[in-house]
Amino acid sequence: MPERPRLALLFTTTGYEAREFVDAARRLGVEVVLGSDRCHVLADPWQDGALPLRFERPEEAAARLVAHLRPHPPRAIVAIGDTPLLTAGLASAALGLRANPVAAVAASRNKFLMRQCLQRAGLRVPPFLCLPLATDPRTVQHRVPYPCVLKPLALSASQGVMRADTPAAFVAAFWRLRALLQRSDLRQRQGEAADAVLVEGFIPGVEVALEGLLDAGRLHLLALFDKPDPLDGPFFAETLYVTPSRLPAAVQEALRRCAEAAAQALGLVQGPVHAELRYNRDGPWLLELAPRAIGGL
Repeated sequence: MPERPRLALLFTTTGYEAREFVDAARRLGVEVVLGSDRCHVLADPWQDGALPLRFERPEEAAARLVAHLRPHPPRAIVAIGDTPLLTAGLASAALGLRANPVAAVAASRNKFLMRQCLQRAGLRVPPFLCLPLATDPRTVQHRVPYPCVLKPLALSASQGVMRADTPAAFVAAFWRLRALLQRSDLRQRQGEAADAVLVEGFIPGVEVALEGLLDAGRLHLLALFDKPDPLDGPFFAETLYVTPSRLPAAVQEALRRCAEAAAQALGLVQGPVHAELRYNRDGPWLLELAPRAIGGL
């Protein structure tokens, strides 16, 4: 009798519900090993046998995971959400599993590194600059493009993303974002990524979310979500997703190609992709891309 394929699934206790992934794996006859950032002192509080891991310390978490998995390695390690991505990448490399390179995963989790990768690859990017968190915004308020968008380097779901149309609005938004990034709980999770702010030109146009799967660098589209509510700022809280998309087929294909080119520019080759893009008269623009499935609750 052939051996059942085995999968390691990493997730956070405050993030995406892992049960749907576990149920899908079991329907496919796949054995699932769980790893989570739950308390390591309590004895299996959720009664699922998950290995306690400290995702904010990815090297330490990966070493613990590898020691746990090495006697019976899985076919793959899948991370749900942004937080476990580096742990999954480091452990996959140590076990010789097919996965995205660790450097590509790291670049996808830092919006400034991502912009640099896209620019070097000749892809369409807005003007951008990265400012240390200690910057006095009044000294640079006339250097930034207006309208502009301020972003933390590593948060997701539009947290901390703000638009500024004037120098005064930029200064106020920078101070507001600095207060957010100085929170001790956030700094513990984000590390050095909480020490800077990305400022880039505002991209007008319709916004979409793309879900796909990479296989050897080729992006297979799973779903394209329209965002019918206008997302023009000053904040960018997402409310409504609609699928299938109502955009013309040619536009949808252009968006897919843009996401695929961005993944290749980052060095991503395998697994799920979640991307946020905009489309205007110049064509598609990539806002963000992550090597994971769609997040949220």
